[in-house]
Formats: sequence, C-alpha cells, structure tokens
Amino acid sequence: MKPPLSFPFSFSSSLRAVSALACVLPLLFSSLAAQEKSDLRFSFGPKPIPGFTQVKPEEAYNVNRGYGFDLGSKVSVVTRDGGSADPLAAGFTIGDNGRPFLFSAKLPPGAWRVDVTLGDATAETVATVKTETRRLMLEAVHVPAGQSRKFTFLAHVRVPEIPGGGRVALKSREKEPILYVQWDEKDNSTIHPFLELDWDERLTLAFSDAHPALQAVEISPAAEHTTVYLVGDSTMTDQMMEPWGAWGQQLPRWFKPPVLIANYAESGETTASFLGERRWPKLLSEIHPGDYVLMQFGINDRAIPLDRFKQYFVQFIADTRQHGATPILVTSQNLRTRAFDEHGKAQQTLGGYPDAMRQVAKEQNVQLIDLNAMSMTLFEAIGPDNLPKAFVDGTHQNAYGSYELAKCVVNGIVALKLPWAQDLTEDWKPFDPAHPDPLETFRLPPDVQLDPARPGGPGTPDKRGPMAGDPPRAPNARAKAAAPAAK
Repeated sequence: MKPPLSFPFSFSSSLRAVSALACVLPLLFSSLAAQEKSDLRFSFGPKPIPGFTQVKPEEAYNVNRGYGFDLGSKVSVVTRDGGSADPLAAGFTIGDNGRPFLFSAKLPPGAWRVDVTLGDATAETVATVKTETRRLMLEAVHVPAGQSRKFTFLAHVRVPEIPGGGRVALKSREKEPILYVQWDEKDNSTIHPFLELDWDERLTLAFSDAHPALQAVEISPAAEHTTVYLVGDSTMTDQMMEPWGAWGQQLPRWFKPPVLIANYAESGETTASFLGERRWPKLLSEIHPGDYVLMQFGINDRAIPLDRFKQYFVQFIADTRQHGATPILVTSQNLRTRAFDEHGKAQQTLGGYPDAMRQVAKEQNVQLIDLNAMSMTLFEAIGPDNLPKAFVDGTHQNAYGSYELAKCVVNGIVALKLPWAQDLTEDWKPFDPAHPDPLETFRLPPDVQLDPARPGGPGTPDKRGPMAGDPPRAPNARAKAAAPAAK
C-alpha cells in the first residue's frame, strides 16, 4: 500500500501539530455553547400554562420569534375536558384535514434532548415523528385514549461554519430554495419553498400518522451522550423529499438516549469530495473521545483506482482515532441495476470496492459492518419482481427499501457488540435479511416534502432527481417565483 495521500488541507501534518488543541477546542466550544443554551418549553393546547410558551395555530416560524409552525403547516387546536389534573391534557394541536405538520425552534448547533408529549383525552393517539430532513425518530407510537405520554429522543443541529474559520462547501440543493412543499396541488399560493433542513440554526419536528395529538415539546441541551456520526453518500444521507429514502435517516428510530445519530452523509459524495468540500474537517471540529464514525463509500468512487480508494479510508481512520473516537467501516449496499444473474441469484454490482473496504478493515484492525453482503441477501429474498418496489431508481431506495437496509445496519451493530447496542429501543427484534418485512404490510406515513418530478414514486421511469444529487428541474422554478408570497 502506498503512503497516505497528501490532501489539500495537509491533514496529516496539521493534525499532528494541533492534536492536543483539537481535543480541547470541541470541549471548550461545547462548554461555551452550553452556557448560552437554555431549556425551551412549548405547549400546544387552548390555554396558557405556567412555565410553557403557548404556540398558537397562526404563529408561523420566523427568526425573530424563534419558533412556530413551519413550511406552511395548517393546524388547529382541539379542546378536551377529560377531567385530568394535568393542564397539558386540556387540549392539543393537530394538522388540518389529517395532514402532517411541522414545528421549528431556533437553536444553536449541538446535541439536544427533545421531549414530546402526546395524548388525547377522548381518542387514541397514533403519531410518527421526524426531525430535520426526515430523520425518523418515533414510528407509529400509540397512546391510549385518556392518557398522555412523554417520548424522548436526541437530535443534532448543525451549521456550515467551522470553528476556527472556513465553512462547508454546500451543494446548491443544500443552500438554495429549489425545493418546496405544495399543500394544495390546485393552488400555487400554497407553495412554500424551503432550504435543506439539516444546515440551519433551528430544530424542525414533523408530526404525522393517524392522530398525532401534540400537547407539548420540551427542548434542552443533551447531557452525557454518545454521538454516532454517519459519513457517506446518497444511500446513507437524509434524503430531502418523497419518495427518496436512505438508511441513515431511518437509523435513529432504533436508538434511544444517550445515543445521538449525526448524519453528515450527502448525495453525490466520494471519499475525495467529502474532504474537498470540508465536510470531514467540519465533523472533526465536533467529534469527542468516545464517539463513533460509521464510514460508507464506494458507489461514487468507482472512477478511482482501488489502492487510492483504500488510502482515503486509511486517512479517515487515522483522523478519527487521533480524536479519541472509534471508526467503523460500512460496505456500500448493492445496486438494483444488474443485481441478479440469469438464474435470479444476487450478484455483485460494485466490483472490487466492497472487498477493498474489507481489506482496509483487516489491515487497520477496524470493525466492519458488511452491508453489501447483507443487502445481496436482502435483495435476493425480496426477489427480482418485487425489488423495484423497494427502489426509486437503480441506486436509491424508497422508505421501504431504506428501512430494511437500516435494520441490516442495526443487525451489524449488534453483531459487533458495540457498547451502544444496549441502547436499542424496546421494540427492536433481531432482523434476518433473508426474511425481510413483507412489502404489502409495510407502512410509514409519507412526508409533505414530495419530489415534484416523481409524484408517482416507485414504478415511475428510472430518472434521477434532485435527491440523487442532480441539478434541479424546471418544476422547482415555481418555488422561486412563489417565494415572496410564501413568507
């Protein structure tokens, strides 16, 4: 193997020169930020409650207020008189016409504990909750009629700026309002443009499902926590709109505090571009001893020689360890295109790149989650006829496909006996890729962020859209035209 590459940022020499400082600075920034952070408590019922900020249906998010309903959400407050002594039980907020709704609160970057109180005095609550760009946190949680229940998870807020100078070179899809929500297909005044929700100074929560009766949201700095960073491409990232999905945005659903999933993966990334766009130094500015970094590349790296591909991972591993964190390699999922041989058996679609990662893991004594192998088993079990129903195109999954791959990754985490595997949610059950969840019974409420170029979802012609990292198409121009009226 060749010596480690010399990157444009001179990581090898720079990190050695400032290693001690690099370990101290994140702690210093976290300490200073914690001094500025204070608990936020919001109520969503019909009356003010001491100690809470009452959020009214007409209060749309703006920077000056620092909180409010987002992306044009239309909601109503329902009053209940169930005789409870708990003032939160007096009512709740729900989306109009059974639609999802989003709520945002302005926050500085960091790790946050979120407590969501759900319940209805007279009907069962069924809610699915996501954060930021469609990260699944709670799936179809139930609260019996007449009860309230608090659910807790950890969320990650970030901005492009890097402490000490510089910023991440965001793609246009991450920094320009080329995407939009349209609540009424026949009414262009209901178009609400938005930026990607992962790079702003606010935490966005999305509520959906049969009856997401929201009573309260409490946000406070996360105390002790283990951050699991995700580094990779579009098959791991937080995909921005339906019907696109990726396993990284489904992963938080299976973990409870003190585990925090921080997804830095981005569409179109390679090992080289993740460095060149300064995504890697941004991550290193946050990382603490005891954290973990899951690294997955290969799909977009097939244009570079295998030895060079391997050298990038050697550098990622060395940088991670230098910060006291643990690197874990994840082989890339197989592709749908040419996934089966003439006999209907799974075959490798990524050439020698998964094997290259396996070799690096062995040579560098790094633990590895073999998602590539598990995905081949999974895709063969789903079968050639049904596999297109788990994908949007030849590479990217929909909600079902990404959900199943996330469960494969969790299986890998458990098999490695990682310390944070003990913090799985109570409803986790061992998953066998050879026996996937039935497609016909899978159910995850769709989000309001819909790709206008692919309204039909699975089964529409294979054509990569903005979620796959391609330039925005003509329909998105309507969002810019509608922007002034949609504020």
